[in-house]
Amino acid sequence: MSDSSQSPQYGGPQYGGPQYGGPPPKKGRGALVLVGVLVLVLVVVVAVGAVVLVKGDDHKADSASGRRPAAAGVVEFRRVLKAEAGNCDAAPAGVACDSGGNRYSLGKVELDGGSVTQVKAVAGQNSDWYVNLKLDSAGSRLFGELTADLAQKKPPQNQLAIVVRGRVVSAPTVMSAIPGGDVQIASGFSKSDAEKLAADITG
Repeated sequence: MSDSSQSPQYGGPQYGGPQYGGPPPKKGRGALVLVGVLVLVLVVVVAVGAVVLVKGDDHKADSASGRRPAAAGVVEFRRVLKAEAGNCDAAPAGVACDSGGNRYSLGKVELDGGSVTQVKAVAGQNSDWYVNLKLDSAGSRLFGELTADLAQKKPPQNQLAIVVRGRVVSAPTVMSAIPGGDVQIASGFSKSDAEKLAADITG
């Protein structure tokens, strides 16, 4: 006859760990180290990939943003003192022509390529292209002052000649001050014309 004071037949001690040879063995530290190394390698690979991606994007952005002029004297901004039809054969200093056969007597150089930080050909709204010049802070201030003064003059003294390598590529009439440091050279250019002009300035 069983004693009711004894522990139940299926109590905890009958199925405890010691019955099967002690607690389960601990995982080897080697496996944990291997997992840690793999995670570290993965992090490094991802980081390197991110750096390469960022550098690649920067390169694309730089190539799209244009370049600086080849030299300060490549591009000049000068007041138009007189405009007339004619050619520039044996022209005296201070006289330059455009491709349309117009001859310009020009004032002194008031701003040059040394103030230009960026040159690029840009597509306009109506299939025309233009060349955009970005000026530094000092150039932006001088250009704003120059255009503000020209806007008060009468033709042709209100014209500003943009001279590239000795040739007038544009001589727009200035109607108001132009702040901000963005200068657009526009003359009904095609894409190839604008890209060539940009290359003439930066090359």
